[in-house]
Amino acid sequence: MFLDNLLPGYMGMLAAPSKLLKRFCHREMVSFGLLANLHVMKRRQLISGIDSIWDIGANQGQFAFMAHCVWPQLPIYSFEPDPDSFEHLQKNFAKYAIPGQPHNVALGAEQASLELRRYANPVNNSFLNRQEQNENESYDKVIVDCSTLDTLHTGLPKTKAAFLKLDVQGFELAVIKGSAEFLRHCRYVLAEVSFSSSYTNGAHADEVMLALREHGFECIQMLDLLRDKQTGHILEADMLFVNKRLDNPQ
Repeated sequence: MFLDNLLPGYMGMLAAPSKLLKRFCHREMVSFGLLANLHVMKRRQLISGIDSIWDIGANQGQFAFMAHCVWPQLPIYSFEPDPDSFEHLQKNFAKYAIPGQPHNVALGAEQASLELRRYANPVNNSFLNRQEQNENESYDKVIVDCSTLDTLHTGLPKTKAAFLKLDVQGFELAVIKGSAEFLRHCRYVLAEVSFSSSYTNGAHADEVMLALREHGFECIQMLDLLRDKQTGHILEADMLFVNKRLDNPQ
């Protein structure tokens, strides 16, 4: 899901004017707030020393495109279970010459076949039931293959300092459980976490933070967020975690 920009618009434009142009030219691919903040994090070396990007819950490649804009030389490995979204993901990898590889598979705690609920807006696709589903919101179901990141990463180029992005609509704890070995070689995790879950039994932000903390990760930044328009309460946020067990990349 694309979230709201943390910074006022004029501050974002001053911080990353070239990224605003990306937003105008590629509206369907760019969340300006997140792209601008990734750019600033790199420029200030708050994100540094990474050798690859692992995009879990890739949808049609929006994050892969933004990450490629910021780190054009790094390989990106994207994982998307929905066959329709994956077709767009493949096309976008080719269209924008993104190095790396897309994979048509879900990631979770174990190898299995799972039922994916697919909505009109594919960013809402999930293995969990939506709690506040609109009566007119249609969806279908498809059975997809699920594996673990610990299993799949061994067949890909070795990483020593990965950047892992999680956007899996409440399924974060399962992905983390199946990534214990991989996380030892991961420097940063960017996770979209929920403070008011839209999915039944979806992971809450504090559960994700605790699970990552058990693997040595500490939250250092909030890169983007979504607020309730009436109350102003935070509903979701993109939170950046750093692995304190790895050597400092500076």
